[in-house]
Formats: sequence, C-alpha cells, structure tokens
Amino acid sequence: MKKEEPITIPPEPMMELSEEEATQARRRRVFWLLAILVLVVMALYWGLSKSKPNPNSIEFMSQGENSPDAVIEKFHLVSTIQGQKRWTLDADTARFFQNQKQAYADQIYAQFFKQEKITSTLTADKAIINTETNATQAEGHVELIVDNGSKLETDKLNWEPETDTIKSDSKVHIYKGMDDISATGLIADTELNNVRFLRDVHTRVRDPKEIVDFDKKKRF
Repeated sequence: MKKEEPITIPPEPMMELSEEEATQARRRRVFWLLAILVLVVMALYWGLSKSKPNPNSIEFMSQGENSPDAVIEKFHLVSTIQGQKRWTLDADTARFFQNQKQAYADQIYAQFFKQEKITSTLTADKAIINTETNATQAEGHVELIVDNGSKLETDKLNWEPETDTIKSDSKVHIYKGMDDISATGLIADTELNNVRFLRDVHTRVRDPKEIVDFDKKKRF
C-alpha cells in the first residue's frame, strides 16, 4: 500500500514594488503627513487668534502695562476757546492714558458751535483725543452734517480746535448744494465753507430731486 504524500501548496510569489512605485508611495506618505501638520498648525493659530482680545478693546487695555488710568462710560467733554464753547463730544466709552496724554473713545457724537449756536454735527465709530489740546482724530464711518444742508463722508478726519480746521488724507465725499464732489484728501472748516481738495477731484451736478435735507444723527 502506497504511502500518501502530503499535498503542499506553493506560496504565492511576493509582489515586489518597482523603484518608481516605491518612490511614489513614500511621496504620498510625506504629503499626507505634511497636510496633517498644516491642519494642526492652522487649528492652533485659529484658537489663539480667537482667545486673544482686540487691542482696541477694554479687555486688552485692562491688562498689564496697557491698562488705562481711567475708563469712563457715557463720556461727555466740552471744549472752549477763550471762554466760548467750541464743541462738545459724547462717547459710549472713553479710556484715558495719562502718559500718552490721549483718550480712546468709542461711538462718537460731537457738535460744533459758533457764537453759542450749533453749526455742525459729527458722528464716527471711534476717536483719539489729545487730552491737552482736545485735537481729535475721528475714524470709521465719519459723517459731518452742517446746518446749511451740506454733508461730508469719509473714513478718517482730524480736527484742530485752535483753528477750527478739519483735515483728511482719505477718500472724501461732499454733498453741497447742487454739487456732488468726491476726492482724496481735504482741508476745510467745520462748516464746509472754505474747502480745499488735495487730489483726484471728481464733480457732478446733482438732480434737484436728489437734494434732501440730511438729518442730524441723534445722541445715543
């Protein structure tokens, strides 16, 4: 009787990757590792930026050496020249820094006076006020509305109380009578009587139907 021999199954031959395929596989691994690393870095950066307070916020100003000397809610300031009221300024919040001789105010509402009568009203998102001279730089959605019906719109405006002069290096837009004027840069008074545009001046004549009395913003 013959002895049965065990049946053996030959092993499958191992697939050997070519040098090019191996290089591509390594590149794919490196690519995915780099992609994961970039995602982790972006997530960390996003988290840090969300947790960091805005430099202009009260929370930021209240930390360490950046802490203001005083914070006043519903701030009210009156500026006088030779005993006559030149302007008043109201703000939601004002932060005072004695060493800088500056105050940083938010949500601005200001009124300009001549012979104790209001001549124009200014509103802006924020302002930096020199606490010695009351010179003011208004920023963000700045609007100056004059009693004679004129209106100035810009993003940044400086006011010098000694000369009652307003200046801007930004784009400006003025509605005055029949004129609709846009330009870059301006020097004028707070009643927009003496206006000098610096460059890029464009003028068009408004249709009488477009002329309306601009409503002065109300104090908050």
